[in-house]
Amino acid sequence: MIDIVLQDIWSPIIFILVGILVSLIAYMFYLMGNPDYKRTKYKGDPFISGNRPPTDLKELHVGGDNVYWGFTRALRKYLDPLVEGHTGIVNDYVYWFVVTLAVVLVFLYIM
Repeated sequence: MIDIVLQDIWSPIIFILVGILVSLIAYMFYLMGNPDYKRTKYKGDPFISGNRPPTDLKELHVGGDNVYWGFTRALRKYLDPLVEGHTGIVNDYVYWFVVTLAVVLVFLYIM
């Protein structure tokens, strides 16, 4: 009986048993959670320096233009050619993907 179940790579019985085992482990993690947690009206809202978030979502948006200023400034020699290489044309991206894939496959074939 066991020989028939374990004969092939794909075995629905083993798949179901693994699914049940994973579900039991996930349920055990769930039970280990904090039982004192009570969901209130404001739990889960974004924290904005202790202030309640505005009702209009447009006011909530924070621009990130200068967040990475030092990072982009330090790597300008590397990032500028990358930005110039983005044309926005899907055909160019597919072309580079195919060329890169071909180079990787040739490299793997040689190795």
